[in-house]
This record gives sequence, C-alpha cells and structure tokens, in this order.
Amino acid sequence: MRYLNALRKVANIETLKWEILEQPGLPNENVWWYNISYNEATGEGSYLYKMGPGAQSNPHEHEGPEEFYILEGDLIDNDGYEYRAGDFVSLGGGSRHYSVSPSGCVIVVTHRGRVVNIEKKELI
Repeated sequence: MRYLNALRKVANIETLKWEILEQPGLPNENVWWYNISYNEATGEGSYLYKMGPGAQSNPHEHEGPEEFYILEGDLIDNDGYEYRAGDFVSLGGGSRHYSVSPSGCVIVVTHRGRVVNIEKKELI
C-alpha cells in the first residue's frame, strides 16, 4: 500500500496556505483558493475557494457542470439567489453567473468542464 502515499493529497482547512486567486477585471479582490485536483486545461477537478466579506467573483460561463458545497458564510448569485452554509449546489453546463459574498465564505468546488470568463453584459 505504499503506492497510495504517492497518490494522496490531504488538505486541512485550518492549516493550509491559501493562494490569491487572480481574476481578470477584478484586481485586488479578496478571493483565495487552494487547488486540490483542479486542472485548468481540462477544467476538471476540485479546489477550496474563499471569499472575504463583500468580495465578488468575475462573470463566467461553465462549459460543464459545477458543484459546490458552502462550508461557511454566504454567497449570492447575480440573479439574487442566496446560498448559505450547508447548501450543496449543482449548476448545469452552460450556466453563466457571478457571485458576491456579503459576509465572506469558504466553499468546496468541483468542475467538470472549463470555466470561461465573460463580460457582465453577456449574462442572461
């Protein structure tokens, strides 16, 4: 079973080192992430995502499904839908949105398709 150690990655949310997530068009936004298995080229995998109070994500479209679980805090999509701690959310491929976190939040995110940045005017 030694081979399992070479394939295992463990991240403890209390001790991991968050990295600033650069978002096109939103410089200096208080958004961080910790990559667990996300592959930017394929758009598949999971990561931990953290937003400071009042922070927002950039507008984007999901080419494949996105699922996320709110560990703590709150999140509001641009259509006004509010998510709270404990919510598990599944958005289908083709969804377009941006989100704001009034009090800040920590989320576990999984993508099965690339995320494409778009302009706010492209949201429907």
